[in-house]
Formats: sequence, structure tokens, C-alpha cells
Amino acid sequence: MAIVLVVVGILICMAAPRLTGYADRLAVRRAADETAAFYNRARIASVYRAVRVRVRFSSDSLLAVAEGVPDSVVWRLPGPAKYGVWLAASRPETRLYPNGLGLGAANTKLVFRRGEAGDSLTISRLGRLKR
Repeated sequence: MAIVLVVVGILICMAAPRLTGYADRLAVRRAADETAAFYNRARIASVYRAVRVRVRFSSDSLLAVAEGVPDSVVWRLPGPAKYGVWLAASRPETRLYPNGLGLGAANTKLVFRRGEAGDSLTISRLGRLKR
């Protein structure tokens, strides 16, 4: 019986690093998917409300604000930090026209990292999101 426990313990020790890497990849993928869905909802809100929408990306929060006489919050979600994922953005804020196209002259790159796992999203000048 003791030999079985020792063998099981050794197998668990060998599998633990692989499970950690899997958990990191899963958390990064989930954070990137959630951020992409958030951006797409903000883009749809800009078309639906026919207003410009300002989208701000940070590790601790994702924020979409409809610009107008009184600015109003469209969406607010906790950021990737809730999964232990670090987010770096080349431009932490981007804007969308009422027709859903991007406003500005530069692409935005969002990089997600946790441990050895990483993923990125790119928002083009026109507001398209690519993985």
C-alpha cells in the first residue's frame, strides 16, 4: 500500500508543472476572449445608440463610455487581473464612431500574459478586432 502511495505521489509531482502551464493558458485565453467580447459589445452599443464610444483597457477594469453632453457608462467589467492575467496596451484608450468604425490613426495592440502563457488582440484603425 505504501508503495502505491509513493508512486502516485511521484506521478503527481511530475504532472504539476504541466497543470500549471495549462491553467495559465486557460486564464489568458479566457481573459482575451472576455476582452474581445467586451470590445464587440461596445462597438455594437456605438451603432445602436448612434454616439461615439470611448473604450478604455486596463488590467483591473474594462470601461466603455458613451460620449455626449453628459457622458454615460455603457459597460464596465472587471479586467483580466481577476484571472491573474497582466494586460499591456499600446494605446489604453480607443474611440468608436457611431457607425462602429474606429476613430484615430493608429492600431491598438493588447497583450495578455500569465506565467509562460501569452496571447494578443489587435484593433485596427477601422475598429476591426483580430486575434
